[in-house]
Amino acid sequence: MLYNVLVFFSFLQSVIGFTLMSSSVMRFKEPVKKRIMVGFVVMLCGISILSYILFTQGMDSVDRFAILAILVIELSWFLICSDDDFFVSLFSFITFVNIYVSISYTSDTLAIHMDGNTFMIVKTAIRLGIYLVILPLLFKFVRPRFRRLVDALDKEWRAAALVPLMFLIMQIMVLYYPAPYWYWDNDSWYRFIIITVYLLFLAVYYLLYIQANAIVEKYALEKRQLLMAQQEKLWESELTRQKATAALVFQQRHDMHHHNAVIMGMLQSGNTDELKTYMKSFDAALDAHNANSFCSNPIANSIFNMYARRAEAEGIKTTFRASVPESIGIDNLDLTCVLGNALENALEGCLRLAKEAEKEISVTAKFIDNRLRLQVENTCPPGIVFDGELPVTQKQGGGTGTKSILYTAERYDGTAGFSVSDGKFITQIVLNGN
Repeated sequence: MLYNVLVFFSFLQSVIGFTLMSSSVMRFKEPVKKRIMVGFVVMLCGISILSYILFTQGMDSVDRFAILAILVIELSWFLICSDDDFFVSLFSFITFVNIYVSISYTSDTLAIHMDGNTFMIVKTAIRLGIYLVILPLLFKFVRPRFRRLVDALDKEWRAAALVPLMFLIMQIMVLYYPAPYWYWDNDSWYRFIIITVYLLFLAVYYLLYIQANAIVEKYALEKRQLLMAQQEKLWESELTRQKATAALVFQQRHDMHHHNAVIMGMLQSGNTDELKTYMKSFDAALDAHNANSFCSNPIANSIFNMYARRAEAEGIKTTFRASVPESIGIDNLDLTCVLGNALENALEGCLRLAKEAEKEISVTAKFIDNRLRLQVENTCPPGIVFDGELPVTQKQGGGTGTKSILYTAERYDGTAGFSVSDGKFITQIVLNGN
């Protein structure tokens, strides 16, 4: 009876361990809490059925299909909770099947000299120790890198899914055919083969990560080149604006003597009404050539000016409240990426509204306590759908802007959030200066 109880806890440990490992890299479907609850109910049903067979018919009746039953339970967990694409989920699931099988083999091998209850206790303790080592590594180191690859790669996952599948086939062939590994002799050459397979498994995964990371870096380089081109245009726009301002100041200084002469003549002749009209027209001419100076940071000021002009051309009302100094400890390309993407998304959101609808963009940018705080609000059409923390793009090939904002915020140990309230789309970003 005690042996069956220990076997039950071994099954339970396998299900919990596999679930936690797979959850460490998974993107969950919405609503997350409901999905997790449904997944737990399904797992509980599966474990209950397995336990009923174990306690009524004995270990021998369960031993033949226990691993298969556990994998079916975990597959249902993936189907219920995973929001990743099919090939990404397939890659993850088969990878963790490989890891689970290797953990089972390792714990069985290390406890092989034990018998009965002692064997089950030692085996369970060894697996617990392995899980306690693996799980923190998965959550802390593997997950951020894996999610970065998931967001950057697309069709490459179709080929990547073949790697864990081939290793699973190799494991099955070595561990279970022609005889299961628990029947091997201590000096069986199959033990050396499986060790070689595991080393090869790690090497291929490492090479796969390097190759995938190279593809991501290539995409990042292309994006950085686009940002550099955008920044170059901003600098050209700023230089043109400053040249125009300097030329206007020189012209106004040159013409000031004439204006003074006209004013003195009107004063001497007593034509005060004409003088008022002349002064109003003179002020209007100055305002017409006045360039906006939103803040002292040249990059931010150029971006604000560019999008203010574009919004004005589209009949969109803009409000800028900016206080950004010249030096803020944020790379110019990253600043261009964040401000440019946030304002581009705001402009596109306004343009999706009907022509007669009121359109407005409000920008607040402040640099306080070595942190850049940016909030962009824009009127938007109803029905914006969110996929987790990101809004679902409404244009083909879109969505890279919000992801770029998130990645940049993470690099600067900041935050980025997107929400909708009272018919307005709100982007909030915090970047820590270096």
